[in-house]
Amino acid sequence: MSSSKQNRFKGLMQVIRQESTTPEPEPTGAIASKASAKGVNPPQKQSDVVWVTLGKIQRDPSQSRRYFDPDELNNMAASMKAVGVIDPLSVRLRPGKAGEYDLLAGEKRHRSAKIAGLKKVPVRVFEVDDQTAEDIKAISNLQRSDLNKWEETNAVMGMLCRNLGKTQAEVISLLNQMANQKRGLTDNVVRKEDWQTVEEVFTVVGRLTPESFRKHRVPLMKLPESIQTVLQQGSLHYTKVNEILKVKDPEAQRQLLEQAIAQNLSVSQVQAEVQALRQAKARADVAEPATVSLPQRLTLVTQQLKKAKVWDDPKKKRRLEKLLTELSSLLPD
Repeated sequence: MSSSKQNRFKGLMQVIRQESTTPEPEPTGAIASKASAKGVNPPQKQSDVVWVTLGKIQRDPSQSRRYFDPDELNNMAASMKAVGVIDPLSVRLRPGKAGEYDLLAGEKRHRSAKIAGLKKVPVRVFEVDDQTAEDIKAISNLQRSDLNKWEETNAVMGMLCRNLGKTQAEVISLLNQMANQKRGLTDNVVRKEDWQTVEEVFTVVGRLTPESFRKHRVPLMKLPESIQTVLQQGSLHYTKVNEILKVKDPEAQRQLLEQAIAQNLSVSQVQAEVQALRQAKARADVAEPATVSLPQRLTLVTQQLKKAKVWDDPKKKRRLEKLLTELSSLLPD
């Protein structure tokens, strides 16, 4: 990889990891009145902490992190009311919009400040181009411990697409080609520049490799459309969605998804609903032997016996032993 790309990624990490300083109190008097005309105290240099009108900062509607726990937001808002915003948000001047800003990092703080009713918040202003801004947002999100697997997958895929200059389908094809090349299963050779870019992205990500991403994360981008929509809207936490995916019937899955959102079901409640649906399906399968072949019925009943662990009940165990003896008598000598 060229040193320029390495330096750019290194620079992004320095921007995101920059030590937070406690912002100076919001200025008052003549200085404040002069700055209020533009809604911001003009920074003296890049990354100075300045105060910006909250409404002048625009969040990215397409950013990877979609779900924010309401209780956490409210708790943070209460803290902000009491002691203010401790860590400044990271922003850049919005291209073509004088006095407006794009949020680079700190959406949780931005949302909480809005709940708290704050008029202004402390920020650092960075001068970055569009691609760098997107990479900063992605890396900032990837460093959050509460980013779920689907959000993380989309953030990484976005970085790969931007830095490789490829579509999502092309990136997936490239990852497959890299895996085949490592195993010696193809004569096609991945361009050195592409290979190095992929490795650099995953070095920045830190906790995934190209192969683990290809095998375990890419499939998440092929989830049913109804599931994708819910995750994109941030309507339901990924943990609950992951439980609902255990329901294989599309219609039952859709209904449970709607129920979980409408009733704000907890994870344990979703798990109980999933279990009830699976048990109902199992009973229905047993109740309709005419539609199931004898070998299939035998396999199904065996699986259900194992799951139920009927041998833990002494009476059922004796009955099962008797039935197994009868079945054994059917076998040829």
